[in-house]
Amino acid sequence: MNLMTASNQWATRPNDERFLSLGALRSAVQARKFDSIELNKTLSELQLHPLDGEIVLRDGFEDTRLTHWAFGQLARLAKAPAGYLRTLPPELAVIPLSWSMDKAGDYPGKVLLHEPPRADSPADRTARAITSQSYGRIWDIDVVQALEANIDQDVWKVPSASYASSDPMKATTLYASDRDIFVFLVNEDHEIEVPGSNGTDVLYRGFFAANSETGSKTFSLQTFLYRYICDNRIVWGAQEITELRIRHSSGGPGRFVREAEPFLRRYLEAGTGPVVEQIEAAQAKEVATSEEKTVEWLRGKGFTQGLALTAARKAKEEDGNPRSVWNLVQALTSQAQQTSHTDERVAIESKAGKLMATVS
Repeated sequence: MNLMTASNQWATRPNDERFLSLGALRSAVQARKFDSIELNKTLSELQLHPLDGEIVLRDGFEDTRLTHWAFGQLARLAKAPAGYLRTLPPELAVIPLSWSMDKAGDYPGKVLLHEPPRADSPADRTARAITSQSYGRIWDIDVVQALEANIDQDVWKVPSASYASSDPMKATTLYASDRDIFVFLVNEDHEIEVPGSNGTDVLYRGFFAANSETGSKTFSLQTFLYRYICDNRIVWGAQEITELRIRHSSGGPGRFVREAEPFLRRYLEAGTGPVVEQIEAAQAKEVATSEEKTVEWLRGKGFTQGLALTAARKAKEEDGNPRSVWNLVQALTSQAQQTSHTDERVAIESKAGKLMATVS
């Protein structure tokens, strides 16, 4: 998960995947879990059948529709080419896919079914995911409830936007689809003031949380400082980036319980004091004794020769020690904002933010 994630989510989510509050998001994913069933089946036990222009699961499942994602997972488990199969009529595609599933034999699979009350057709019953039985599901509702239990929702909010009053649904940064969830909240009430080249600079705190109970992504919780967020949800001047990632392996749910909430609480309860202390330490720490040595140090941190040289020279324009960690971070993030390619900007800001970790 990188710092363009929020903008990508904002640009691609339809209105029926957007929510105006954590409470509304919780209600949606809670209802979804209530209507969910997990079944352990070998691939050879799963029976496919063409019906009304698509392939459905039959037999013990009655007729159950496969989501696009679940179909791809099933094909991967059976070592069949999902892309090619999708180009075939269902009556033809079901033949090689069923053959591949029979060949897989006793491969242990896990089917996540969504079956609302009074479901009486394949359109109502859906297989949202088909994974191996070792898949450790972290439920979306557990993630949302963990957030609700630990954050003050009067302080941590959706980032402000100029059009929020007229179109809050467009402005929101709370999303959920049949495949995943994504939450982006910030604290705009508590400013962190730090000295900059043009006087006092102001930073804010924010975090992303993302999860998929269908296997499309790992659980991820990313915290960071930032300067400002555009209306299109691009995060600018990000630094002090930390991230917790938990794979959906067999031990994943246990790790989530042990690590996710403590990780979030440490960030929320730390307040701004530790951040200011680390910034002061970064301002005091000199990485080299000359421009040449500074460039060499930055090269060792993964920056190109050209960018390292530009940053070393630009850092001299900042207040304080031009060879301090803090001045170099500011120089790099400033240079990133002049980069026209978004991916390159994000990569520079991310690496620049990680330089703060060199301050003990």
